[in-house]
Amino acid sequence: MMRLSALRVIHCWAASARGGMASLAAGLRGAPSAGRRPGAVSPGGDRARGGRRVGAEGGDGARPGRPAHLAAEDDVVRERLRIASELHDLVAHDLSVMTLGVGAGRVIMDQDPERARRTFREAEESGRRVLSDLRRMMGLLRVEGQRHGPQPGLGELPGLIDDFRASGLAVRLTEVGARGSGPTLELSAYRIVEEALGNALWYGMARSATVTLRWLPALLEVVVHDDGLPRDRLVGTWERAALFGGSVAAHRLPGGFEVRVRLLRPA
Repeated sequence: MMRLSALRVIHCWAASARGGMASLAAGLRGAPSAGRRPGAVSPGGDRARGGRRVGAEGGDGARPGRPAHLAAEDDVVRERLRIASELHDLVAHDLSVMTLGVGAGRVIMDQDPERARRTFREAEESGRRVLSDLRRMMGLLRVEGQRHGPQPGLGELPGLIDDFRASGLAVRLTEVGARGSGPTLELSAYRIVEEALGNALWYGMARSATVTLRWLPALLEVVVHDDGLPRDRLVGTWERAALFGGSVAAHRLPGGFEVRVRLLRPA
């Protein structure tokens, strides 16, 4: 059971690494990190969804009027993403081998215990290679200023809300249903709330907001409603929703603005 649980975690990491490349690329180009606290986000630092493209003029990727050092940074980003994509292919292959090995070992465990043990040892070695390659991949996709170590989950959400309250945004939190589905989903929900509240405070000039988490059988719904101005700055939210096959709806309401995100809960 421990091997199978670890396998599920590694599968989730690999999917997150590929699905999050676009948002990480935006961070490598200098976009504000979603991990910063409310007071650390500057209103002028956001970019439109999809990032910027470097043209082919001039032979070195520079556009007219575009500083050479920025074009060079974009070259670095593209190269890092290319290498990370190659590493992802290797990780996917090792995961396939490991999955087959664990399955085969389970089938023959009773008939041939020694052969099953060898199969499990080989799967364990594949798992170690996967973890090593994933660490290299995430090193390539590093974002300057981003915190390292354990990532926040919904258990840290009250602390985040207290930070926003201290910054002048009155926030009320409501959670309905039984929480579950693992740390990756919780991290995405935490970051979605963080981005929505940050945008409400900085760009929407909001003074109050309500955060609602609804745990439904097949999905998690995150709703952030505030009394601020309309805006369109949801780069991280779109990318995180895409990781879970979810949807994002952001629209103006009488007297405010609402962000509604639905994330499919992993089986």
